[in-house]
This record gives sequence, structure tokens and C-alpha cells, in this order.
Amino acid sequence: MSNRSVLLTDIIYKNPGLHFSEIIRVSGIKNGVLTYYLNKLESTGIINIKRERDKTRFYSPEINLEERKIIKFLRKETPKKIIFSLMDNSMEYHEIVNRVGKSSPTISQNLSELLNNDLIFFKLEDSKKKYFIKKNSLIKKLIKKYQFQ
Repeated sequence: MSNRSVLLTDIIYKNPGLHFSEIIRVSGIKNGVLTYYLNKLESTGIINIKRERDKTRFYSPEINLEERKIIKFLRKETPKKIIFSLMDNSMEYHEIVNRVGKSSPTISQNLSELLNNDLIFFKLEDSKKKYFIKKNSLIKKLIKKYQFQ
């Protein structure tokens, strides 16, 4: 493998879920050259590429679909803050808004995405919605392994 292939593989394996522009920033490799090497690494099975409508993300082949879904949200600032806030305790909506420090519509949209992707759930307690994390141990494992902060 070339030096660039080794560099890109190392970046992606240590930082799964990065998108293209982040890899440009981290690696210093220009757009066209980066595209060439990433396509080459994908064709040989060294990396997996997940293309979505808004971003293309890059992963090592050892990361399964469930882990990809979690990592994708840990790479986004607001969902990550919500996940971290709910890690060890349940919270009501207004508590999440206050803790995360974003507008109510932003929190609502992100909670909906997390609910739709089966990463959180809610229960009614004393006629109030309380939000909880699902797959707490897997999320904690990924946070520790890939040093999300």
C-alpha cells in the first residue's frame, strides 16, 4: 500500500464516520487525489463507504450497521450532546433543552431523529415524558473506543 493509502486507512480506522471534507482537513490531501485513494481503498475492501443524501461517511469494515448508526450521531454536535446528557440518567424535554443549550425546535428535531433511529426512547412518568438511552453499554463502548468527547 502507498503512503497515502496507509495514512487514509489509519485516519478512517481511528475516526470512523468522518465525512469527506473532514478527511480533507485531517489528511491535507486534495479533493481529486483523495477521491481516487478512497475509491481504491473501497474497491479492495479496506474501507466501507456509506453514502447518504447529505454526507458520505467512511468506516472500517469491522464496524457493523448498528455501530455506524450510533457513530453517525456521535459525529453530530447536537445529537452527541443529547446522548451524553442521557447517558446515566433520564431527562425531561425542558431539561434536555437547558442542558444542551440549543433552541427548542432544534432539540425537538434531533430527539425525533434519535427516536426514529431507535437510539433513545421515552416513558410517561407522572404525565411527563422522560427520555432514556437505548443500547447504553454499546454507546459507552463506542465512546470509549473512539474517544468521542
